[in-house]
Parts: sequence; C-alpha cells; structure tokens
Amino acid sequence: MRALADQLLQETGPQPPAMVTSDDGAVVLLRHRFEPSEGSLGHPHQLRLGMAIDGGGRLQQRSQSGLLQGVWQPGQFNVVLPGDIGTYASPAVEVLGFAIDTGHHPLETHQLHVLQPLAARLQRDPVVTSVLQALWCSAQADACLPGFLEHGVQVLLHRLQQLAGHARATPPRGPALSVRQLQRLQEYIDTQYGQPLAVAQLAAALQMDPSTFSRALRAATGLPPYAFLTQRRMQWARAQLVQGRNVTEVALACGYANPSKFSAAFRRVVGCSPSAWATQHRSRW
Repeated sequence: MRALADQLLQETGPQPPAMVTSDDGAVVLLRHRFEPSEGSLGHPHQLRLGMAIDGGGRLQQRSQSGLLQGVWQPGQFNVVLPGDIGTYASPAVEVLGFAIDTGHHPLETHQLHVLQPLAARLQRDPVVTSVLQALWCSAQADACLPGFLEHGVQVLLHRLQQLAGHARATPPRGPALSVRQLQRLQEYIDTQYGQPLAVAQLAAALQMDPSTFSRALRAATGLPPYAFLTQRRMQWARAQLVQGRNVTEVALACGYANPSKFSAAFRRVVGCSPSAWATQHRSRW
C-alpha cells in the first residue's frame, strides 16, 4: 500500500499541500487549498476529517452513509469513514484536517462504528476547531514534543465519539433550511455586516416566522441564529484582516464597540486570535 502521505500528495494536485506526518506515517495533518472538484470518495482503510477554514460553498457527497449536501462554511467539518465509498462534488475550499491509515493505526473497530452518525452531515464543534488549530500552530512553530500528533488525534477521536453519541440521541428537528435559503440568509447578513440584527429580522429576510426559522436554521447548520450570525460575520472579518486592516478597525466594522469582545468571538469561532489569523494568512506557504 502506498504511504498515506504519498497518496495525499497525489490527490492534492500540482500545488503540494503543507503537511505533518507521524513518526510511523499512519497519521497525517494537512492544510491545503483545493480547487472545485468532483470524483471518487472514500478509501477502504482511511479515516479522514476535513474542516473548512476559508472559501467553501455547495458540497455534495453520495456514499454508503447516504447523501450529504449543504453549504460548506468555514468552521464546519466532514468525516469520511473507512470503507465509505462513493462520489463527491466540492467547492473551492481551504481545508485543515487529518487522515489516519487504520491499517497501521491502533483504532478499535467499535471506535469507528460509533462515528457513523457524523458521516451524514456537516459538523461544527469548538473543541475540534481548537485542537486542530493548536496542532497546526504547534507544528508550524516547531514546538512539538514527540508523539504530539498521535496524542492530538486521540483527543480528536474521543471528541468525535462524544459528538456522535449526541447526534444519535438528538431527535429530528423538523424541516431544515434549503441550500438556497441558506445562501439568501448569508447574502442578507453580508449586506448588513455592521448593523445589529435580531432573530426577527433574519427570519423576515426569508419570509418566515422567528420560531420556525430558528428550528429550520438549527436543523440545517446545528447553530442557533445568533451563533450563525456571529460565524458569518467572523468569516467576513477573516478576509478583512488578511487584507491588512487592523483588529480594532475590523471589530468596529463588524458592529463590536469593544475590540476585546470581538477578539473573544473570533477565537470562539475560528480557534485562534484575530492577530494570529492575520499573521498566518498574510505569509501563506
């Protein structure tokens, strides 16, 4: 079998990805900007998790786990389990994630089985975001102790098992917002990026009553309205920081009178501070 890192290099196209590999080669942490693409999905012996950190758009996956489709937004991740073979169509997106060669990594069968509920939809979790960002920042700063990647992945796997248990126990929430409705909502938020917005205003943008809107939004994204609004505004803020605007300017433009509150919200959504994000992305590899 081709080494995991070699296979990922082949899949990412002419621009090589940035990656960190465990000593035994069974775990790879990767960051890469993918162009819009479609093709085959899944591998018999690989577990993959990819979190969007920039870009995004409509994602569709058809596999043995069913049909996953939605708007892939920064902060959301998808999980592809070993043997979950199918096809995909992906937007242009920058991804931070990991891959595990389960044939050479000590994963128990039950660890993989319990993750099944996560494969059917895009996920979002601040713990996963923070751990992935911490692993990547540590690797880039050359501040990694032996076994850091293996330990970090074990933490992520434990968290994924917790999320899968919650997803299995959560009852259906009713109809979700469609992809078109989500796009309309995002466009509305973007045109009002500096204004305070109430749930009633967000609902009115889709011609829905607030309670129905809140349930449908949560069913589609896993987020209540205010968290979705914050996430979208932080996406706009990321782009402004990369273009050279300072943190205070961006905070005020996003409607935050207090830059420290903006920084706390940014860290909660993105997993690092605004200044760290700007530094990383202005000096892209």
